Amino acid sequence: MLGTKLRLLGLVGAALTLSGAAGCKPYGPRSITADRIPYNEAIATSWKEQTLLNVVKLRYADTPFFVDVPQITSGYTLQRGATVSGGIFPPVNPVASFAQQLGLTLNLQGAYQDRPTISYQPQTGSQYVRNLTNPINPASVLFLLQSGYPADLVLDLTVDSINGVRNRTVTGGELRPADPEFTRVVQTLRKAQISGHVGIRVQHEKDRPDSVVLFFHDKEIAPELAAEVAEVRRILRLSPDRKDFRVVFGAIAANPNEVAILSRSAFRVLTELSGSVEVPVDHQVRGLAPGFGGAADDGRSRFHVRSGCKKPCDAFASVYYEGRWFWIDKSDFQSKRTMAYMMVLLALADTGAKENLPLITIQAN
Repeated sequence: MLGTKLRLLGLVGAALTLSGAAGCKPYGPRSITADRIPYNEAIATSWKEQTLLNVVKLRYADTPFFVDVPQITSGYTLQRGATVSGGIFPPVNPVASFAQQLGLTLNLQGAYQDRPTISYQPQTGSQYVRNLTNPINPASVLFLLQSGYPADLVLDLTVDSINGVRNRTVTGGELRPADPEFTRVVQTLRKAQISGHVGIRVQHEKDRPDSVVLFFHDKEIAPELAAEVAEVRRILRLSPDRKDFRVVFGAIAANPNEVAILSRSAFRVLTELSGSVEVPVDHQVRGLAPGFGGAADDGRSRFHVRSGCKKPCDAFASVYYEGRWFWIDKSDFQSKRTMAYMMVLLALADTGAKENLPLITIQAN
């Protein structure tokens, strides 16, 4: 009889010990490894799809709109419990001992609730409009080049013209190809960037605002590249004997010692990318979006959005709009890289305050 009581107490104690041990193990550290990467992937995927959707909407002359996710708060509630119940039951065997007539039930329960709080912030108001429509500071564009971003890609995306030499543009539903000289300029700047023969610096002058200067480094330059750089000077009508040139915002330089850059706004960059969206033939017939024909792909496009009736099974990003699927192929490296740079450009456009673009020189600060 004493031994039976001891066994009963031992089972109850074991149940309570198991429940207590489970409760002592913290769940918080485990939730970090379980949640951080999935949230990261979900936000990144959402950003890509939102950007792609806005590009497609602009192709259809629709209004772009952005919604940010500024904060995610994930809270967990854990509940654990254990119950032990017992009783004496009539024996099936008349000669059963008292211990054999005892019945014991052990019930362990555990549950947790995940209650994330996700905040959404629509981008609206005058500040949003200014961020989207104000030209990106040309100094910021050039500092991207100084940081190692490829000159040909950055200038193709962000610049309308350099000293009057015009880039490809999409305006009013019509595409105008780039001047052939623009392609030569950006390709040469990319070569000079790789070899270290072009750079950016901030120039301090007495009684004048600090300005950004583009300079060419001709020491130990290869003869072939030197000839291409000389051709760039001729195309941009720059002084052939000068090494550095002050950067100004505008369409045309006032003198041969300046480089006038007419930069685009984030809205214009998205609009230019929309020219590379495939529009289904029936949408063109219905007048939902114009077709550019063969001019839409002039061999320089670094971005391509496909379209179809079925959702692609393995796309980099895909969205559904006007009854069709639009997507970027996962194997399209150029388009994926362009999307990655769009995040940087949108961040540059989000100044938080209205920028007063200088009429002559670019402020370093």
